[in-house]
Amino acid sequence: MEVLVCDDNYETVEKISNIVEMYCQEKGKTLMITKNTNPEEVDIAKRFDIAFLDIDMPQMSGIELARRVHSLQPDTIIIFITNYIQYAPEGYEVGAFRYLMKDQISKKLNYYLDFAIEEMVKRRRVTTIQVNGECIDIPVANILYMESQRRIIVMHLINDQRAEYRFYGNITDLEQRFEIFGFLRVHKSYLVNMRYIEIFQCKRLVLKGGIQIPSSTRRYSDLKQQYLKWEAENKWSIC
Repeated sequence: MEVLVCDDNYETVEKISNIVEMYCQEKGKTLMITKNTNPEEVDIAKRFDIAFLDIDMPQMSGIELARRVHSLQPDTIIIFITNYIQYAPEGYEVGAFRYLMKDQISKKLNYYLDFAIEEMVKRRRVTTIQVNGECIDIPVANILYMESQRRIIVMHLINDQRAEYRFYGNITDLEQRFEIFGFLRVHKSYLVNMRYIEIFQCKRLVLKGGIQIPSSTRRYSDLKQQYLKWEAENKWSIC
Protein backbone atom coordinates (compact mmCIF):
# COMPACT_ATOMS: atom_id res chain seq x y z
CA MET A 1 0.00 0.00 0.00
CA GLU A 2 1.39 3.40 -1.01
CA VAL A 3 0.57 6.21 1.42
CA LEU A 4 1.35 9.94 1.27
CA VAL A 5 1.41 12.07 4.42
CA CYS A 6 1.80 15.81 3.82
CA ASP A 7 1.56 18.40 6.59
CA ASP A 8 3.71 21.45 7.22
CA ASN A 9 4.01 20.33 10.86
CA TYR A 10 6.70 17.64 11.16
CA GLU A 11 5.25 16.23 14.39
CA THR A 12 1.87 15.68 12.74
CA VAL A 13 3.53 13.90 9.82
CA GLU A 14 5.38 11.59 12.20
CA LYS A 15 2.29 10.95 14.33
CA ILE A 16 0.17 9.91 11.35
CA SER A 17 3.00 7.89 9.80
CA ASN A 18 3.61 5.94 13.01
CA ILE A 19 -0.07 5.05 13.39
CA VAL A 20 -0.31 3.96 9.73
CA GLU A 21 2.84 1.83 10.09
CA MET A 22 1.48 0.11 13.21
CA TYR A 23 -1.87 -0.46 11.50
CA CYS A 24 -0.22 -2.12 8.50
CA GLN A 25 1.96 -4.30 10.73
CA GLU A 26 -1.11 -5.51 12.62
CA LYS A 27 -2.97 -6.22 9.37
CA GLY A 28 0.03 -7.85 7.70
CA LYS A 29 0.02 -5.33 4.86
CA THR A 30 3.08 -4.13 3.00
CA LEU A 31 3.56 -0.37 3.23
CA MET A 32 5.49 2.31 1.38
CA ILE A 33 5.05 5.70 3.02
CA THR A 34 6.06 9.10 1.61
CA LYS A 35 6.45 11.94 4.12
CA ASN A 36 6.45 15.60 3.16
CA THR A 37 6.28 18.89 5.05
CA ASN A 38 6.32 20.92 1.81
CA PRO A 39 3.47 20.16 -0.63
CA GLU A 40 5.44 21.64 -3.53
CA GLU A 41 7.97 18.80 -3.17
CA VAL A 42 5.39 16.01 -3.55
CA ASP A 43 5.92 13.90 -6.68
CA ILE A 44 2.33 13.85 -7.95
CA ALA A 45 3.30 11.41 -10.73
CA LYS A 46 3.86 8.75 -8.07
CA ARG A 47 1.00 6.34 -7.44
CA PHE A 48 -0.61 6.79 -4.02
CA ASP A 49 -3.39 4.63 -2.67
CA ILE A 50 -4.20 6.95 0.22
CA ALA A 51 -3.12 10.56 0.81
CA PHE A 52 -3.34 12.32 4.18
CA LEU A 53 -3.19 16.05 3.43
CA ASP A 54 -3.20 19.04 5.73
CA ILE A 55 -5.60 21.59 4.27
CA ASP A 56 -3.96 24.76 5.55
CA MET A 57 -0.30 24.86 4.47
CA PRO A 58 1.64 28.06 3.63
CA GLN A 59 3.31 26.87 0.42
CA MET A 60 0.21 25.34 -1.17
CA SER A 61 -3.18 24.39 0.24
CA GLY A 62 -4.08 20.76 0.67
CA ILE A 63 -7.06 21.43 -1.58
CA GLU A 64 -4.77 22.41 -4.45
CA LEU A 65 -2.45 19.47 -3.78
CA ALA A 66 -5.43 17.07 -3.84
CA ARG A 67 -6.53 18.59 -7.14
CA ARG A 68 -3.08 17.98 -8.63
CA VAL A 69 -2.86 14.43 -7.29
CA HIS A 70 -6.29 13.58 -8.69
CA SER A 71 -5.40 15.04 -12.09
CA LEU A 72 -2.99 12.11 -12.54
CA GLN A 73 -4.26 9.59 -9.98
CA PRO A 74 -8.06 10.01 -9.78
CA ASP A 75 -8.50 6.88 -7.64
CA THR A 76 -6.27 8.12 -4.82
CA ILE A 77 -8.27 8.34 -1.58
CA ILE A 78 -7.91 11.78 -0.03
CA ILE A 79 -8.23 12.23 3.73
CA PHE A 80 -7.86 15.84 4.81
CA ILE A 81 -6.23 16.65 8.14
CA THR A 82 -7.48 19.90 9.61
CA ASN A 83 -8.36 21.96 12.64
CA TYR A 84 -11.13 23.78 10.83
CA ILE A 85 -14.27 22.06 9.55
CA GLN A 86 -15.28 25.14 7.51
CA TYR A 87 -12.99 23.87 4.71
CA ALA A 88 -15.31 20.89 4.13
CA PRO A 89 -17.39 22.22 1.18
CA GLU A 90 -14.31 23.07 -0.89
CA GLY A 91 -12.67 19.78 -0.01
CA TYR A 92 -15.57 17.70 -1.25
CA GLU A 93 -15.26 19.45 -4.62
CA VAL A 94 -11.90 17.69 -5.05
CA GLY A 95 -13.23 14.32 -3.92
CA ALA A 96 -12.38 14.29 -0.21
CA PHE A 97 -13.11 10.86 1.27
CA ARG A 98 -12.98 11.89 4.94
CA TYR A 99 -12.03 14.79 7.18
CA LEU A 100 -9.93 14.02 10.23
CA MET A 101 -9.67 16.64 12.94
CA LYS A 102 -6.12 16.91 14.26
CA ASP A 103 -7.22 16.43 17.85
CA GLN A 104 -8.91 13.14 16.81
CA ILE A 105 -5.95 11.53 14.99
CA SER A 106 -5.08 9.01 17.71
CA LYS A 107 -8.72 8.12 18.30
CA LYS A 108 -10.06 7.83 14.74
CA LEU A 109 -7.21 7.18 12.29
CA ASN A 110 -7.38 3.37 12.44
CA TYR A 111 -11.15 3.55 11.98
CA TYR A 112 -10.71 5.77 8.90
CA LEU A 113 -8.06 3.43 7.49
CA ASP A 114 -10.52 0.51 7.62
CA PHE A 115 -12.99 2.48 5.49
CA ALA A 116 -10.29 3.83 3.18
CA ILE A 117 -8.96 0.36 2.35
CA GLU A 118 -12.48 -0.90 1.74
CA GLU A 119 -13.03 2.01 -0.64
CA MET A 120 -9.67 1.38 -2.33
CA VAL A 121 -10.77 -2.17 -3.14
CA LYS A 122 -13.98 -0.84 -4.72
CA ARG A 123 -12.26 1.85 -6.78
CA ARG A 124 -9.29 -0.13 -8.01
CA ARG A 125 -10.75 -3.61 -7.88
CA VAL A 126 -7.86 -4.81 -5.79
CA THR A 127 -7.75 -8.26 -4.23
CA THR A 128 -5.60 -9.37 -1.32
CA ILE A 129 -3.81 -12.73 -1.17
CA GLN A 130 -1.65 -14.16 1.58
CA VAL A 131 1.77 -15.46 0.54
CA ASN A 132 4.09 -16.82 3.22
CA GLY A 133 2.24 -14.86 5.90
CA GLU A 134 2.35 -11.57 3.98
CA CYS A 135 -0.81 -9.88 2.68
CA ILE A 136 -0.29 -8.68 -0.90
CA ASP A 137 -2.68 -6.37 -2.76
CA ILE A 138 -3.03 -7.18 -6.47
CA PRO A 139 -5.12 -5.30 -9.06
CA VAL A 140 -7.67 -7.76 -10.45
CA ALA A 141 -6.89 -6.52 -13.98
CA ASN A 142 -3.34 -7.88 -13.57
CA ILE A 143 -4.50 -11.46 -13.05
CA LEU A 144 -4.37 -13.47 -16.28
CA TYR A 145 -5.54 -16.81 -14.88
CA MET A 146 -5.33 -19.05 -11.83
CA GLU A 147 -4.31 -22.67 -11.80
CA SER A 148 -4.89 -25.26 -9.09
CA GLN A 149 -2.05 -27.67 -8.38
CA ARG A 150 -3.58 -29.76 -5.61
CA ARG A 151 -3.55 -27.49 -2.55
CA ILE A 152 -1.45 -24.81 -4.24
CA ILE A 153 -2.93 -22.00 -6.33
CA VAL A 154 -0.67 -20.49 -8.99
CA MET A 155 -1.83 -16.98 -9.85
CA HIS A 156 -0.40 -15.98 -13.24
CA LEU A 157 -0.05 -12.24 -13.75
CA ILE A 158 0.12 -9.83 -16.65
CA ASN A 159 1.41 -6.23 -16.66
CA ASP A 160 2.96 -6.82 -13.24
CA GLN A 161 6.46 -6.90 -11.79
CA ARG A 162 5.94 -10.54 -10.82
CA ALA A 163 5.04 -13.33 -13.25
CA GLU A 164 3.16 -15.34 -10.64
CA TYR A 165 2.31 -15.90 -7.00
CA ARG A 166 1.91 -19.29 -5.29
CA PHE A 167 -0.24 -19.71 -2.20
CA TYR A 168 -2.49 -22.20 -0.46
CA GLY A 169 -6.10 -22.03 -1.59
CA ASN A 170 -9.16 -23.68 -3.05
CA ILE A 171 -10.11 -23.07 -6.68
CA THR A 172 -13.83 -23.37 -5.91
CA ASP A 173 -13.59 -20.67 -3.25
CA LEU A 174 -11.70 -18.45 -5.70
CA GLU A 175 -14.30 -19.09 -8.39
CA GLN A 176 -17.02 -17.70 -6.12
CA ARG A 177 -14.87 -14.80 -5.01
CA PHE A 178 -13.82 -13.71 -8.51
CA GLU A 179 -17.03 -14.33 -10.45
CA ILE A 180 -18.09 -10.68 -10.04
CA PHE A 181 -14.76 -9.59 -11.58
CA GLY A 182 -15.34 -11.54 -14.79
CA PHE A 183 -13.49 -14.79 -14.11
CA LEU A 184 -14.71 -18.08 -15.59
CA ARG A 185 -14.02 -21.63 -14.37
CA VAL A 186 -13.28 -23.27 -17.73
CA HIS A 187 -11.77 -26.45 -16.30
CA LYS A 188 -11.67 -28.10 -12.89
CA SER A 189 -8.18 -26.69 -12.39
CA TYR A 190 -8.35 -23.35 -14.24
CA LEU A 191 -10.00 -20.01 -13.58
CA VAL A 192 -9.44 -17.40 -16.29
CA ASN A 193 -9.91 -13.66 -16.58
CA MET A 194 -12.35 -13.34 -19.50
CA ARG A 195 -10.99 -9.99 -20.60
CA TYR A 196 -7.85 -11.79 -21.82
CA ILE A 197 -9.54 -14.58 -23.82
CA GLU A 198 -8.62 -14.32 -27.51
CA ILE A 199 -9.82 -17.71 -28.82
CA PHE A 200 -12.56 -19.85 -27.26
CA GLN A 201 -12.68 -23.38 -28.65
CA CYS A 202 -14.17 -26.67 -27.51
CA LYS A 203 -11.07 -28.15 -25.91
CA ARG A 204 -8.92 -25.12 -25.31
CA LEU A 205 -8.73 -21.39 -24.84
CA VAL A 206 -6.02 -19.06 -26.04
CA LEU A 207 -5.30 -16.13 -23.79
CA LYS A 208 -3.41 -12.93 -24.49
CA GLY A 209 0.23 -13.75 -25.17
CA GLY A 210 -0.66 -17.05 -26.85
CA ILE A 211 -1.10 -18.95 -23.59
CA GLN A 212 -3.22 -22.08 -24.09
CA ILE A 213 -5.57 -23.28 -21.34
CA PRO A 214 -7.53 -26.58 -21.40
CA SER A 215 -11.31 -26.22 -21.41
CA SER A 216 -14.08 -28.61 -20.38
CA THR A 217 -15.50 -30.33 -23.46
CA ARG A 218 -18.63 -31.45 -21.63
CA ARG A 219 -19.45 -27.90 -20.47
CA TYR A 220 -18.36 -26.15 -23.68
CA SER A 221 -21.79 -24.89 -24.71
CA ASP A 222 -22.60 -23.46 -21.29
CA LEU A 223 -19.15 -21.92 -20.87
CA LYS A 224 -19.29 -20.32 -24.32
CA GLN A 225 -22.69 -18.81 -23.52
CA GLN A 226 -21.38 -17.36 -20.27
CA TYR A 227 -18.40 -15.88 -22.07
CA LEU A 228 -20.46 -14.35 -24.89
CA LYS A 229 -22.87 -12.84 -22.37
CA TRP A 230 -19.99 -11.31 -20.41
CA GLU A 231 -18.36 -10.05 -23.62
CA ALA A 232 -21.58 -8.33 -24.73
CA GLU A 233 -21.99 -6.63 -21.36
CA ASN A 234 -18.36 -5.50 -21.18
CA LYS A 235 -17.41 -4.83 -24.78
CA TRP A 236 -16.45 -1.21 -24.07
CA SER A 237 -14.14 -2.06 -21.20
CA ILE A 238 -12.22 -5.03 -22.62
CA CYS A 239 -8.47 -4.38 -22.87
